[in-house]
Amino acid sequence: MSPPRAEFDLAIRSRIGIDAPADAVWAHLSRLQAWKSSVVSLERLSGQPDAEGETLRVGQRPGDVTVNMIMRTVRVQRPGWKIQTLQTEDGDATNGYVVYTLDAEGEGTRLSCDVVARCRVPLPPGVTDVAAFAQQANASTLAKLDADHAALKALVESGRPC
Repeated sequence: MSPPRAEFDLAIRSRIGIDAPADAVWAHLSRLQAWKSSVVSLERLSGQPDAEGETLRVGQRPGDVTVNMIMRTVRVQRPGWKIQTLQTEDGDATNGYVVYTLDAEGEGTRLSCDVVARCRVPLPPGVTDVAAFAQQANASTLAKLDADHAALKALVESGRPC
């Protein structure tokens, strides 16, 4: 018998100020393995880098298991914003969107990342409250996204070239 599944919405926003112009932030944004510690593999399935239609298979290891996500760039306007689809490779567990927005803020850039997705995952053993589990999943995903963006900020502000 398979474990019961939780179905819930993931809806989070991460924002961070980066002391660099948007062009510098944008140059590092698509280099996921340089600033997202959970990314263990990255494969371009189709399209040109950072262009509409680009499709990536991103292997992430948030815990003990690698999860492959398929991300397709739907719209892009350098260096202002990018919208990507977000779907687990099985097409079932997660399905949604990631929107990156870069806005001038003084001499630097305000990076905003909005993630909106529908998630369908097995409930961990002993967990019966889907609403509490969904709240915890949103909070832990936001904390991970905030940490990733802090790593991106450090990378960009270090001045290291792409």
